[in-house]
Amino acid sequence: MSEDFIKVADTKDIPPSQMKEVQVDGENICIANVDGKYYAIGSICTHEGGPLAEGTLDRYEVECPWHGSRFDVRTGEVISPPANEPEPVYEVKLDGNNVLIMKQDKSKSPPQSELELLEKIKVEGTDMMSFKFSKPSREIDSSQQTRLSDYAAGQFAFFDIGGVNNDPKGPIRHFTLSSSPTEDFIMFTTRMRDSPYKKRLAALDESAKVKVRGPEGQFVLHDDYSKPAVFLSGGIGVTPFRSMIKYVTDKQLPLKIIMFDSNRDPVNILFKKEFDSWTTLNKNLNIIYSVSNEDKPEENQVTTTKDWKGEHGRINKEMILKHLDNTVLNNSIFYICGPPGMLKAMQSLLQEELKIAEDRIKVEEFTGY
Repeated sequence: MSEDFIKVADTKDIPPSQMKEVQVDGENICIANVDGKYYAIGSICTHEGGPLAEGTLDRYEVECPWHGSRFDVRTGEVISPPANEPEPVYEVKLDGNNVLIMKQDKSKSPPQSELELLEKIKVEGTDMMSFKFSKPSREIDSSQQTRLSDYAAGQFAFFDIGGVNNDPKGPIRHFTLSSSPTEDFIMFTTRMRDSPYKKRLAALDESAKVKVRGPEGQFVLHDDYSKPAVFLSGGIGVTPFRSMIKYVTDKQLPLKIIMFDSNRDPVNILFKKEFDSWTTLNKNLNIIYSVSNEDKPEENQVTTTKDWKGEHGRINKEMILKHLDNTVLNNSIFYICGPPGMLKAMQSLLQEELKIAEDRIKVEEFTGY
């Protein structure tokens, strides 16, 4: 058992769809079991201190029994008010039947930075935008346990942009960082919706200041570069893969990457120009694009489905076997990122059809964009 983790419960103490409150170093922590996977967030509601572990668990959402605030047990993010501050997230792992929580260094304050908006970039022909922010200097956040300036490719952070009123999900959102740690800015890319938060985000002026907490998340590259990485991406779910690919390319890491990138139509392929340029720089990078919409695109689309030379249809067994030989298939670590439906389909494809072991699959779900 790692000395960095402490046992807090037995698996039998927390059946599927149940929660349990534990204490670690004086901190109240809510552990939730969702389909046999364990998550841990703060157990005291950030609204008025309600006991979250005594509330209800609906898939990944826990509802406070006092005033109905809802939180995502994977990220701590507020799903619905009256709470407007996220819960802290704790790393959980299993050792046999033991549920372990990583010990917290209380001498370190939660990582938070103030960033300046540098640029807003509209992706033409789509509802997607990228937001570039200044990168915090190490001098500014040198006291932090995990510094935003030292985030790992694939991680996410919470963005408090201020001035958000009456948003049912509260004034803070988490976004995967689509920028690479090798770049001199922090960037996230998102679909723009008609919510108060997204309206406020779109209205931000350049040089606006935002508060950012993070980084967080375990959807990061594996350390053994002898094992190829296979990325299965759906739509906006490509954002962590941009970060990873840029990082590996800039660092010239000896990691073979094959990405299957599925989108509705060619115009919705995010970062395609960058990806194509990076394939010329990185001989270990191969990207297979696929479009699933066979309908005629809009008149103003430059690239039409009719002219498309890549793959057609959704990612399936035949497509994967066409581009992966047995050596790569049997030795790769698979990463899946996209909306819930795509995630479920890809997990089924890998585990049931291709017989990929669960411990070789990493997933990241995009829910609300």
